[in-house]
Amino acid sequence: MSKDEKEEEKKVDVKSLVNIIPPASSLKKSKAPPKEKRVKMKKRPDVDQGIILISSKLATELGISDEAEVSVKGKRAKFKVIIQDGLPDTEIYGNDADMIKLGLEDNSTVSVRASK
Repeated sequence: MSKDEKEEEKKVDVKSLVNIIPPASSLKKSKAPPKEKRVKMKKRPDVDQGIILISSKLATELGISDEAEVSVKGKRAKFKVIIQDGLPDTEIYGNDADMIKLGLEDNSTVSVRASK
């Protein structure tokens, strides 16, 4: 064997070495679902006291099944939840009396999360 043939055997293909290193996106952990979301709360006369209407997409996103917690300006209130399809994801609907207790007007921004 000549000297040139030995050097070719020692050279390693750089692309094959780079393939071993995983891309940065694979190292990143999967994103946890949000714990709470800011939405608009609107009055709706057909909703009973102590109950809020929420979209099915928003409920699954936040992990809400039967109860939710609504908070605004440090005040928190727990509500029973009725999940419906066809409602906007950025809105929840509540009773007028419940909203007055929280000091809210129609179309106020609140934070909603799953109740513990």
